Amino acid sequence: MNKAKILYLHGLESPQGGEKVDFLSKKAFVHAPEVDYTRNDIFPFLIQTVEDFKPDLIIGSSMGGYAAYILGSLYKISVLAYNPAVQGRKFNPNFPEFSKYHTPDNITIVIGEKDNIINGQRTLDWLKDHIGSKYMDCKIERIKDMGHRVPLNIFIDMYNKTIK
Repeated sequence: MNKAKILYLHGLESPQGGEKVDFLSKKAFVHAPEVDYTRNDIFPFLIQTVEDFKPDLIIGSSMGGYAAYILGSLYKISVLAYNPAVQGRKFNPNFPEFSKYHTPDNITIVIGEKDNIINGQRTLDWLKDHIGSKYMDCKIERIKDMGHRVPLNIFIDMYNKTIK
């Protein structure tokens, strides 16, 4: 059986790699590029990354979750997004306006209810407003004791729950 290919996108101020990528590497082929979301050519960089790697799943956290949401929408790739920065961002990365009006066909969103950076309820409200009836197709997991940072045990649990 072939291993799945996972693109992992870290958050805005998070480093590349780490224990989550180590975990994923045991499960799949993983590409976890260092991403500078402030660069002017961020969108072409991410598009080229997807087209070169051809992932089966995109996992992202915070700004990486926002990027995963957009890329999953455009390429019809499954998405697992932790506290995605679809709203409440410190700044807007240089993504084209059209890309914000698509929705992944298969998405799981994990919300930390103690997140003081990306407000989970506002994220859910944004999704309801943004995608309308497709909101019912989203899988939403609310984690009562999780903040913005995703502990490894929760990351693993949500991965195992989402990836069958």
